[in-house]
Amino acid sequence: MTIEEVINRYEDNLTKTDKEILKFIISNKKDATSLKITELAKKTFSSPSSLTRLAKRLNFSGFSELKYFLENTTDNKTYTALDSITKLKNDIEDTIKLILQIDMKPIITTMVKANNIFVYGTDWGEQVAAQLLVRNFLAITKKIIFIPSITELKWCTKHISKNDLLILISYSGEDNELKDVIRMVNLSKTPSISITPISHNYLSTKTNYNIYYQVTDLKLYNDNSLEFNYFSPLYVSIDMLFRFYLETAFKN
Repeated sequence: MTIEEVINRYEDNLTKTDKEILKFIISNKKDATSLKITELAKKTFSSPSSLTRLAKRLNFSGFSELKYFLENTTDNKTYTALDSITKLKNDIEDTIKLILQIDMKPIITTMVKANNIFVYGTDWGEQVAAQLLVRNFLAITKKIIFIPSITELKWCTKHISKNDLLILISYSGEDNELKDVIRMVNLSKTPSISITPISHNYLSTKTNYNIYYQVTDLKLYNDNSLEFNYFSPLYVSIDMLFRFYLETAFKN
């Protein structure tokens, strides 16, 4: 489990100050593991007692255990002058590692038991991934329903039930229209899976299960408001979900 996953799990316990401290820790993981508690408190404009309380809200015994966790989950390798192919290779390898850390058994069990599985992708790349998931499951006659737009997704929330399953694929995990949908889904007690990049995002905190993939932004434009996302790691995560299903469902 990564620190981002821990934060997602215990987000409801965190204060505004906690979240500001965690922003610094996530952006400076290497420094956070080497600093003493008093030094980190100064860096984050907090206090040692605040850091201790934060650690306990994340279900650690104290700051020392949180620091030990960070030391053992932080990749300390330094990369210089990474070209785009190397970034792609690293992202795919990291995605595989992330998914292998997940306990997939409850996810697959939920998929097997679901009467209907609905899958929705928020944008073009995510929709291609959703269609790929549907296509794979055609081979084993497990019906998955592709939802083409937010309108049809809202239709589904009118009749979706706790015996179904909703899979949501999003790059940001912060889509405003999706927030309204997930509230309705949770009210109906329908199980849900989010597939997002590894990050702190709204969607992953509100779904029952999370599948993460690693992606590094490619800076193609001088305009920071224009993002360029590539989806190879997402497609790897979709492929791995299908393979886990084959391994688990067919063995049973």
